[in-house]
Amino acid sequence: MGNFFILTFVLTLNKNKMANPEIHSKSSVKRWGGKIEDYIAIHELIDSPKATMNNNSSRALTHNTWFAYTIIPKVFGYNIINSSGKSVDTIDIAMLHIAEDFRMKFVPTPQDYLKHLEVQPWFNNGVKDIENPEATRVAEELLERIRE
Repeated sequence: MGNFFILTFVLTLNKNKMANPEIHSKSSVKRWGGKIEDYIAIHELIDSPKATMNNNSSRALTHNTWFAYTIIPKVFGYNIINSSGKSVDTIDIAMLHIAEDFRMKFVPTPQDYLKHLEVQPWFNNGVKDIENPEATRVAEELLERIRE
């Protein structure tokens, strides 16, 4: 129950600081027609990492060209038919969302984020341990489940 409260609190804080899926969906309606419901699932997926961090660093996961070109079509197909009967490219929907979040100045690539990442010893196939008990617990629970 406590985690749900924290998640709700963080999402509420973030909602006031940056665009949310509904605002992005309204932008999509303005551009391509249809209804908010036609686009909301795409925008919710793109913004879903907000639940993991209380700052914009979570954008590295979904606000990039790789996510728009690779993941979005795998989840939603290459086109949706909106409620106005118009076929809309899902990559265009995602790219517009990302561009809007960066004030229509750019759409970052994964490399734009990763070049600033400090590589940690544990990245190297787990040769060194990670200092995160939850990550260790998840692996232990997985091993326990698959032994059964």
